[in-house]
Amino acid sequence: MVAKPVSESSAAPDDLAVSLGARRRDTSRAGDDRLPLHARVILWFGSSGAQAARARSVRRAFPIRAYVGPNGGGKSLAMVNDILPSLRAGRTVLSTVRLIGPDGGDHPCYVPFTDFRQLLELEHADVLMDEIVGIANSRERSLPGPVQNTLVQLRRRDLTLSWSAPSWARSDKIIREVTQLVTECRGYFPGRAPAPVDGSGVRLWAPKRVFRFRSYDTIDFEEFTAGKRDKLEPVTGQWFKGPGSDAFGAYDTLDSVSMVSGGDPDRCEHCDRKIRAEYCRGHT
Repeated sequence: MVAKPVSESSAAPDDLAVSLGARRRDTSRAGDDRLPLHARVILWFGSSGAQAARARSVRRAFPIRAYVGPNGGGKSLAMVNDILPSLRAGRTVLSTVRLIGPDGGDHPCYVPFTDFRQLLELEHADVLMDEIVGIANSRERSLPGPVQNTLVQLRRRDLTLSWSAPSWARSDKIIREVTQLVTECRGYFPGRAPAPVDGSGVRLWAPKRVFRFRSYDTIDFEEFTAGKRDKLEPVTGQWFKGPGSDAFGAYDTLDSVSMVSGGDPDRCEHCDRKIRAEYCRGHT
């Protein structure tokens, strides 16, 4: 017998108000009324394990992957879910997202990604760069030259790269050019927000419980962003139930993402500008 979800009337008043408010503000439906109905079925009964394994296998067949979508849409979740086989195989994962092991501490294969110099020396590993707009975006900051050279030669070092951003167009051009697969992520049905740490009683950013991942070839995705969504067929698609999944326990969605610095000998490590050393107070 499948347990029925708790009804709205049985929820705590503050949780109910936030939940209803979140639903009214939920923009993930994108005008398609059929999607939330399907998402509710996944919420109640879960999804096929075999189908989920196939979808992940298809995505992992592309060594350089992007994950895009709104905040709370499941970008980090999809990225972590796709890297789980590497962690289980004992492969090093250099990540801006803290990866959690079975004991609740840092996963033994997880290496915090804080400096681009780590990437320049890395071999036989997977790289995760979450919220890459804060690291290298298309408007303000480009990737250091040595890093760009590394990105176009990942195959020679046996490296894979996964990155996420709210928008495909906002990421650095060199990263878009080498990326092979783009997965659009959407989240549905907010759950209960964790208790606030400030004691205010206000609960915000309730995590979604059901997600939809649709993956596209990057060449096709350029057309997708130009408004041809209805005509574009995904390489693979997947409905994913978050609570209870291995991926949900492998990272903390509210953890901060580490910033990455360095990597370019022509830039000052303190101010990250290509200027003479005497103009940077922190340069020694």
